[in-house]
Amino acid sequence: MANNQTQVSLDNEKDDKDFVTAAISDHDGSDTRLSDNEPQPIPWKYKWIALACVISFPLGRRWASSTLGPLKNTLRNELDINNAQYGVISSADGLVNTLLPIFGGMLLDWWGPNAVTLVCTTIMLGGNALAAGATHLGKWRVLAAGNLIEGLGVAVLDSAQHKFFYHWFGARDLGFAFGIDNAVAKAVGIVAGMAAIPIRDGTGHYQWAFWIAVIFCAVSWVINIGYVWFANTIVPPQHRLTSARADAMAKNPNLKTKIVDWRILFTIPWAYMMFPLTQTLQAGGAGGFENSAADIIRMKGYKEDVAGYMATGQKILPIVLSPLIGIGMDRYGHRFHLVALAPIFFIICCALIGFTDLHPLVALVFGSLGDSFNALPIQIIIPLLVADQSKLGTAFGLWRAYNNSNTTITDVVYGVLQDGTENMGYTKVLLFAIGIKAWGFVLGLLYIVLDFKKLGKGMTMTRHQREARLRAITDPENDPLTRRTPNKLITTAALAVLTALIIVAWILFFKYLT
Repeated sequence: MANNQTQVSLDNEKDDKDFVTAAISDHDGSDTRLSDNEPQPIPWKYKWIALACVISFPLGRRWASSTLGPLKNTLRNELDINNAQYGVISSADGLVNTLLPIFGGMLLDWWGPNAVTLVCTTIMLGGNALAAGATHLGKWRVLAAGNLIEGLGVAVLDSAQHKFFYHWFGARDLGFAFGIDNAVAKAVGIVAGMAAIPIRDGTGHYQWAFWIAVIFCAVSWVINIGYVWFANTIVPPQHRLTSARADAMAKNPNLKTKIVDWRILFTIPWAYMMFPLTQTLQAGGAGGFENSAADIIRMKGYKEDVAGYMATGQKILPIVLSPLIGIGMDRYGHRFHLVALAPIFFIICCALIGFTDLHPLVALVFGSLGDSFNALPIQIIIPLLVADQSKLGTAFGLWRAYNNSNTTITDVVYGVLQDGTENMGYTKVLLFAIGIKAWGFVLGLLYIVLDFKKLGKGMTMTRHQREARLRAITDPENDPLTRRTPNKLITTAALAVLTALIIVAWILFFKYLT
């Protein structure tokens, strides 16, 4: 009996090892050649259709999130809430995204993103419908619950989009894809933000701004169905995105599979893991101005509709700049330099809007520049540092969880700081945001040094320099440009920081929910 139990234990251990090996393909870093992980060249006739569909998936969510800022004062009055409770509403969709994206990212990598995205857009449709209904009931906790449910879909959809972009565009045109996506997001945000107050005044009901988001969610759901049909039937098999499970089963049909294996986290390269370890609160730093810009301008004596127009107008510049910045990084590199540049614009913006009498549009220009350079470089850097489609969903899920933990914390903290300021002003909020972004600038400089010392200047090189350097590499396992090895200590530290942030985020959320 003892021998049989021992044999079963050994067999199970072998199955676990086979599963992990198949799922992540050489954890020890021995398979480090970027060329092996690059998707096959795909004709642009497929790329354009895929891009149009993928950037349409989160239309409803983007509309809903962009209406909250201009309607902040309306929600406070109509729902009888304070600023901390408004912070709970605005961060509710991010709360569930503090943990679920990691699990969802693993699902995406192992089972493939096509079917998973349909579940995501369905959940987002239901969550937005509940939130819209809550505005008629005047129940702010139900509104927060609707946003939280929406977040269940957003949690995984964001990582799925990134996997799609890397599959269709590879490292060569990745910046272009992300730039177009950011531009569309800003365009939707502008329309939603500028229309929120006129919709309220024109219809006599602010609730219509939320129901339009529901309509867009329904449109996204239909587009999602069309994309899955397109990807599974029209696209030739050699250009389809296959799951890690399908690849593993093709090699070993008898492989016993699991839904997820958390050990995969410890196989992600250390160069990526340094972001969760160091970027604490940076994702929420920009929110000190962006989420409350309309209210800040209103408190300077401008009418509410004018303040809403000006606040959302800061998103115009990123519509033009995002694709240009993406193409520029694809061609000319210097990605970490832009990571260091973005905080400077936010610092100037917060200083001008909060501590000078200059026209708000002056500050908005700098805020717009900061918004243009803020998230895009890191979105492009992450696939280059991971460089493995079978791990990319997990990596972006981890990044999403980390960012949402930060945003949930800072949204509530901003509300508490404002409630504790005389006349509910924004002095403390803006000082806190300036401090966060000052540290972000220092981090950007440290990343540049790290790129030169440890990453073979891969994030600084131009496209031609990088491609020439890759062709000249004879030992990819040991070359700093192509080496993608994990580091258990760095991963453990990053996961410890994330765990602490998640705990704080949930405590703050429920403290001010009651």
